[in-house]
Amino acid sequence: MEVMCWADTQVKPIDAEDHAIGLVKYENGAIGQFEVSWTFRGGLDLRDEVMGTEGTIWTNSFLRTGFEMFTTGKGADYVAEKAESNSGWLFPVGDELNELGYNHMFMDMFNAMEKGIAPKETFYDGYVVNSILDAAYKSAKTKLWEPVLLDIWRGKSGVTKDSHLTEYDADHYLVKEEVTHYGAKKVILKNKKTGKIVEKTLE
Repeated sequence: MEVMCWADTQVKPIDAEDHAIGLVKYENGAIGQFEVSWTFRGGLDLRDEVMGTEGTIWTNSFLRTGFEMFTTGKGADYVAEKAESNSGWLFPVGDELNELGYNHMFMDMFNAMEKGIAPKETFYDGYVVNSILDAAYKSAKTKLWEPVLLDIWRGKSGVTKDSHLTEYDADHYLVKEEVTHYGAKKVILKNKKTGKIVEKTLE
């Protein structure tokens, strides 16, 4: 729906931003956040975090790989892409090409071309991404929320913020069920009209 973005040139001697932070707002009330930086110290920070209504998943592809090593730096020049150093405590990447997704991306594209089918990421997907980027660049200048302008939209429209919630009763949506530390069952509810959140302990 719209984007709020800050961007600036903080360190690099370039005529473009080297650090940006943005928020992307979706029609159903979800919010996405991104941060991209060429000023980050410590190596390449490549993470994805998704928090949804039914779960959470975090991936850390470069800085917390499960591998840890210490080296004096003698005998090796290259550790990983954008590595800060080749000595001291390092977090090496076991399979850099795999972690960056290059092999998956190219194989998907080549297979799609051979079979005459659409790849996982299509030209239309790129169009949507670039429309979001256009709004982000505009927001970085205006310092305002800017709409994502899509002349062609193939997704769902008219989705409300409450559409993902489960109905609890005539007046409430069910937000969450939980068990307290003393064993009581409790539900967290949202009033359909007012949006007020209430807790209810079950017998």
